[in-house]
Amino acid sequence: MLTEKLLFARCAKKEFKDYGNTTNLKEHLKRVHPKTLNPIETNNDDPDNQLQGAQNISEPSTFSSSSLLPYGTSTSSQCSEPPSKRSRQLTLFGSKNTIGLTEIKTNEINKSLIKMIVFDYQPFSIVENVGFLEYTKKLQPLYSVPSRKQLTTKLLPQEYDIINSKLKSMLETTADLSITTDMWTSDSNKSYITVTCHFIFDNHLYSPVLTTREVFDSHTGLNIATTLKNIFNEWGITNKIVTIVSDNGSNIKNAINEHLLKYHHPCVAHTLNLSINEEINGNLNIIQILKKCRTIVSHFKHSSYANGKLREFQLQMNLPILKVKQDNVTRWNSGLIMIKRLIDIKNPLSATMSSLPRAPNYLNAFEWEIILDCIHILKPFEVMTAELSGENYVTISSIIPLIRGLQHILKNVQIETTIGEAFKNTLIDVVSRRLGNLEMNKIVAKATFLDPRFKKTAFGLLENANNVQKWISDELTPIICANNDIDNTEVNRIQYTTTASTSNTSNSIWDHFNSKVSQVQLSLSPSTTSTLIIRQYLEMPLLDRKKNPLHFWKQHKNTFPELYKMQLKYLCIPAT
Repeated sequence: MLTEKLLFARCAKKEFKDYGNTTNLKEHLKRVHPKTLNPIETNNDDPDNQLQGAQNISEPSTFSSSSLLPYGTSTSSQCSEPPSKRSRQLTLFGSKNTIGLTEIKTNEINKSLIKMIVFDYQPFSIVENVGFLEYTKKLQPLYSVPSRKQLTTKLLPQEYDIINSKLKSMLETTADLSITTDMWTSDSNKSYITVTCHFIFDNHLYSPVLTTREVFDSHTGLNIATTLKNIFNEWGITNKIVTIVSDNGSNIKNAINEHLLKYHHPCVAHTLNLSINEEINGNLNIIQILKKCRTIVSHFKHSSYANGKLREFQLQMNLPILKVKQDNVTRWNSGLIMIKRLIDIKNPLSATMSSLPRAPNYLNAFEWEIILDCIHILKPFEVMTAELSGENYVTISSIIPLIRGLQHILKNVQIETTIGEAFKNTLIDVVSRRLGNLEMNKIVAKATFLDPRFKKTAFGLLENANNVQKWISDELTPIICANNDIDNTEVNRIQYTTTASTSNTSNSIWDHFNSKVSQVQLSLSPSTTSTLIIRQYLEMPLLDRKKNPLHFWKQHKNTFPELYKMQLKYLCIPAT
């Protein structure tokens, strides 16, 4: 019923008064008929919506086509059931946009994306891959993957600046560090140099890469030194470098020793590689056997039929399915891996070779014995290389005991052939010639002495152990002098304060004791103190070889403050 002053809308036998406006009606529609007031728009071109519409054709309609009733009309069936409760939505009324992720959450996901790209060596184009985008959308529909341009020009530089700032802050408080560097050429024939820094911070070993930079000039000692000097100055570490570890190239050694005036420490793994390659290439019998092995491996690498037959025989013999492995001529350890695999599949390989119509020349029984001898000889070198190549633990102090252990194993290994025996003897000689002098190297020897797992026990000659003890004492003395100067200044300040506060008491009962302490302190020279400190350190039991020496020094920092400072200088140096 419609009048001049009053308008009634009837729904479910309820009346809503209207005093010249539609506010009450609008509030009713918002609560009871939200779809009528704010209908959901659908995209008719969307195949999913079309499919949903086709499914709904056969279903009876549960909502009237005219929910907005004319004034004065009523439909009881339309409002016979109360509306279902709707979950609260974090959207403004009438808005079709869903609130996205917070800025904090988005930044966290962006950092995880950058971490994945860096740690897993993923290309920047991964953010454009259809599969990756779909996968990301399934994990978090509200997350918008950054574009490649945004990743490379904004997100990655921001994260680099943060890490760069943290690293510079750590280096500012680090007194001593070491450097490893190497030059390499990319597939596009561009030359690069990489510089890695090694230091101990908060009793943990860190090895961050400072830079990888393209080198445009010729690789002369002067040009390499100029590039390295610029990098060191950028990071403010020039005067903190204890030693620089690199390969044995003459140009890099010239750059370090002659132009940078730094101490060069040769890479032990590179020295081992050169030594073994030199002896292998000088042994014609072993060269011929390795050439024969490469021919066999190459045949199986290029023949699917031969591979299939090898697999059949392995299944028949109830053996694991193993394939041949190809070596790299310049890397002796890859040759070791190749012949070890041939030994592992010897029986099925022999059966396969006899069944192939055009098989390459096979190994005879004597050649198999030589291969087995070579494995026994080269295996300790492989273990030593792996042990010295770690970057998460101290390695330089392990050089001397590992060399001594290698020499002991080579002398006692049982060899069956004369060719293998000759090969063993030449390797023993080359190890003594190239690596034996490291026991007299001051940096390596000091690091070994300061490792509580080894101390003087790791040295092969007592003379060398006594020499390093003297070197440690000589370096310890000025550190003690510097600490004594600081301590004397503090003692004088305390004594002055005490005297001023007790000036009215001329005969203190502590005067006699204080004078005796002063006499004892004056009688101990810094050299005597260093001798006592070293003796106390050596009298302590050796630390278990599998434990971390940095944990030992963390626990005994206050007991041996001077030695603690020295180990920060030497134990951070990598062996390779």
